[in-house]
Amino acid sequence: MLLITGAKSSNCQEKTTLLSLKEACDLALKNNIAVKSADIDLQISRFRVKEVKSKLYPQLEAYSNFSQYFAIPKMIVPGEIFGQTGLIPVEIGTKFDWQSGFKASQILFSRSYFTSIAMANQMQELSKLNLEQQREEIIYQVSKMWLLCRNIEMQRDCIGENLANLKRIAEVINLQSENGVVRKTDYSRVLVNIDNVQTEYEGVQELLMQQLRVLKYLIGMGINENVKLTGNLPDNYTIESQNSIDISDRTAIKAIDKQILLSELAIKAKRQEYLPSLAAFGQYYYQGQRNSFDYFKDGGDKFYKVGVVGIGLTIPVFDGREKHNKLAQNYLEQTKLENLKLNTTELLKRDIEDAYGNYTTSSAAVERQRRSVTLAEESYNISLNGYREGIFTLSDLLLSQNSLSEAKLSYFNSCVSGKSSERFI
Repeated sequence: MLLITGAKSSNCQEKTTLLSLKEACDLALKNNIAVKSADIDLQISRFRVKEVKSKLYPQLEAYSNFSQYFAIPKMIVPGEIFGQTGLIPVEIGTKFDWQSGFKASQILFSRSYFTSIAMANQMQELSKLNLEQQREEIIYQVSKMWLLCRNIEMQRDCIGENLANLKRIAEVINLQSENGVVRKTDYSRVLVNIDNVQTEYEGVQELLMQQLRVLKYLIGMGINENVKLTGNLPDNYTIESQNSIDISDRTAIKAIDKQILLSELAIKAKRQEYLPSLAAFGQYYYQGQRNSFDYFKDGGDKFYKVGVVGIGLTIPVFDGREKHNKLAQNYLEQTKLENLKLNTTELLKRDIEDAYGNYTTSSAAVERQRRSVTLAEESYNISLNGYREGIFTLSDLLLSQNSLSEAKLSYFNSCVSGKSSERFI
């Protein structure tokens, strides 16, 4: 992991936030929209589990239904009941019907329902993995952007130091030119170099401002807020190469494995829909049947108690092959997930191999460039003193200065390249 301890904030004329790499990652985990959305999805999945499990408890509801029959249903009965011949239509019920009471039901047996509970639990685990993936991704993005900004910042400082050195050299050459010690063209050459380096400095400064705006967006800061990066570029390399690559513990693979498991449970649940289900039910209500709306008039009992309990057995027989077609879809979805896992596995292995190679190369490069910077500084100091004493030419001095600048820039780039590869290792 990339950790650098930094200060918190300081107040100048405007508030400036001092931002270390660790603090940038902490702010991103707290403020980034993608991470917040993944956390909300996790909370939703927890409530979804509770929603599914709630069906295990008895379901109770109160109701009140009022009906007015403008045409009362009739039943055909034999006329012999009334001493007549033939079939006679008899009205069943009254013009007004009012029922109020309670209904209750309880699942006793349903294999597909209990499998759906297992699916809800697995979806919650998948949401946790998605949140972990978002956290890993934002940490990587912020770390990469922070390293890039810090690299550009140090390149800018290096160019600024080069510019300051050139201005000091220009002062010396100008003085020597006035005394006739060196040619005036040497002074002109240095002025041209100063203009070129000044242009380069301004370009790098603008690039830094652009990348800082990206960094502030990632960590949830306002674009107009002032930040100052703290801490040096990390140059410690402690990861050793591995003979074999194990990706089973990678969050991306875990997430795909969880999706495959969910697909298997979906297939299982759909198969179990062919099985019978059993549920208990009960109902208790008051029923009032009247030919006139006189429910609220005094006198007489206008409502009658009705109660029923029972057990209902549901046996699927034929559904037009709906379940069969749904199962076919689930099998194909599972095949897609298995292909996705295979492809992701190969991509991860390739990325890890590339990361190890880049990490090893960068580690060696950092050591070389660190030595090169030391040697370039010594060479520059010797050239500067030699030029003042007339031993070295201006070209020798400018060449030493360019070598020093290039050595520092290469060192910064090697540090960033190696640390960016750690994500895949």
